[in-house]
Amino acid sequence: MTAYVDALPSDEESCYYAAHLEFRANPHSDTPVSDDALAAVLPHCPHITSAVLGGIRDLSSRTLILLASHADELAHLDIAGCAYVTDLGLKAVATHATSLRAINLGRTFSTTDAALAALVRGLPLLEELAMDMLPLVTARATRDVWTYAKRLRRWSLSGCKNVTDSGFPWVPARDALEAAREESSRGRGRHRSWMESLPPLVLPPLYKLHDLRFLDLSHCARLTDAAVLGVVAHAPRISRLNVAGCVELTDRAMHEICKLRDHLSEIDVAGLGRVTDAGVFAIASTCTRLRSVDISFMPRLTDLAIQELATLPRLRRLAAAGLPRVTDQAAFFLAEHARGLAQLHLSFCTRLTLEGVRALLRRLAELEYLSLSGVPALRRRGVSRFSEGHHQHEGHDARKQIHWVFRGEHIRALGAFLEKEEWRKREAERLNILFEPGGDDSRALY
Repeated sequence: MTAYVDALPSDEESCYYAAHLEFRANPHSDTPVSDDALAAVLPHCPHITSAVLGGIRDLSSRTLILLASHADELAHLDIAGCAYVTDLGLKAVATHATSLRAINLGRTFSTTDAALAALVRGLPLLEELAMDMLPLVTARATRDVWTYAKRLRRWSLSGCKNVTDSGFPWVPARDALEAAREESSRGRGRHRSWMESLPPLVLPPLYKLHDLRFLDLSHCARLTDAAVLGVVAHAPRISRLNVAGCVELTDRAMHEICKLRDHLSEIDVAGLGRVTDAGVFAIASTCTRLRSVDISFMPRLTDLAIQELATLPRLRRLAAAGLPRVTDQAAFFLAEHARGLAQLHLSFCTRLTLEGVRALLRRLAELEYLSLSGVPALRRRGVSRFSEGHHQHEGHDARKQIHWVFRGEHIRALGAFLEKEEWRKREAERLNILFEPGGDDSRALY
């Protein structure tokens, strides 16, 4: 069996043995494969098992129907970004490609609830479903996913702005939350939409999506704490959870996420303006196997949140960018307790100083990526030359002044430079002479 990348089989024999077709989006391609060209060869390709068609800019439902009806062994389908695909093609996939295990529908903007309902009902082996950025999809579709996609392992619905709490399982604890929200809505004179008036999705207490390990709800801005309650109750083994940009979530949702306990290894809660140190503290103290945490752009967090996360024994990646209250105290604590960190994002933490940065570089021996863009303390001579892309920004002074990303050996070199500058400063004080910051590796005082 043969794989074809950005090319089509050329004869009948190669069509017969073709197993993998891959066309990635490439705006620089001079001769992109067209929908008509693909449609011409698909009837002769009965053994296709994997098709990545995002690079077919004009992919149509006709071609999708041809693929589904002739490739009986199709297991993986990626049509992300194919804006001309409609429900007709997706329903054909649900009817004919019943061996499908993974499908990516991201940014197929015509997809509706009806197509998703057909897919999850017609594909009993479905394990991976990506439905990002689908503006016509509502809570009705997600209800079908919860009900019928029992073998799901990965589910992404990032940016589905019309999905509401009604699309997630009901649990008794939701009643109090929803009553409080309704009271608040009446106070503002707001009426409930039909999506919010759907009957609750009541699943049996023993009904669990035990295989679901990855769930991306990022930027589903209409979701509240009530949705998280349903997720945790019926998908208790999630290991990677992304709720970044779900701006209605509060500390109540964070305490509910704590029930995932040791199953949880990665979490992204960036941009949750209502979450406080207490919510982050709860997660850090109960989900002790976390390896990656993103708490960026959460304005209510302080040094205490980072200090608690620093005690996680397996933490390898921490993103804490855009936290206006974070100071050097957080950096000092990370340097002492988070020795296993490999990636650290502290961009736009404007209260950090060179003292904190130097402590991080001195102690974190395994650090391979450090982002400090937008930190005013880095605006000093000699620092920019260690930054990633420094030479590409030679003619862009404004960008050079805010872009500071360091990798690998450049991190070690930056640390050595700052230590050298600290030595020069102390020597200048000892000799009672004026200290002038240097921009090179020389130890000369003047």
